[in-house]
Amino acid sequence: MTGHSGSLSHRLRGDFGEGSTEKGIGSLDARTAIGSLLILVLVSLLGWLYLTQASQVTTTGYRIYELERERACLQRENAKLMLEIAEMERLEVVEARARQLGFVPPEQVEYLVVADYPPDHPPSGPLAPVFGGENLALNSSQQDRTGDEAVVTGLAGWWEEMVYQFNIWISVQPGSAMAEVEP
Repeated sequence: MTGHSGSLSHRLRGDFGEGSTEKGIGSLDARTAIGSLLILVLVSLLGWLYLTQASQVTTTGYRIYELERERACLQRENAKLMLEIAEMERLEVVEARARQLGFVPPEQVEYLVVADYPPDHPPSGPLAPVFGGENLALNSSQQDRTGDEAVVTGLAGWWEEMVYQFNIWISVQPGSAMAEVEP
């Protein structure tokens, strides 16, 4: 029995040893398969991310190209419109259009001469001329009056100033020494 049991025990140990080896190899294969599968999933995911980003970059590049083409087209159209405006503003074109609308150049220019103009004294009024415009504020003597009286007095002074300026403008005839002096 010992011989038999030795061989049996050897067999059992061998069977046990071989089974253990097969089981170890089987579990090693499962770990390898899971690891390989994880690597494959990871590589697939990275590939998908790369392709998605490459697609987005290509789409964005194409959109930029289209917008640049549109901008260039609009710039050309803008230049054409500016040229058309410049052509329409030419004096010959404006005169031709005025004639089409029925306007004619004046045949005779008449000037109105008013006696005692310009007055020998500077304008006297509550509104004094100011550089580049007129001072429409009321002075201190007008502030003492009622509102309506101050406005009437202010408007009268303003009207005097306007008439004075108009007379100076009228008195400068084309071709005179004052007309040729440029400010």
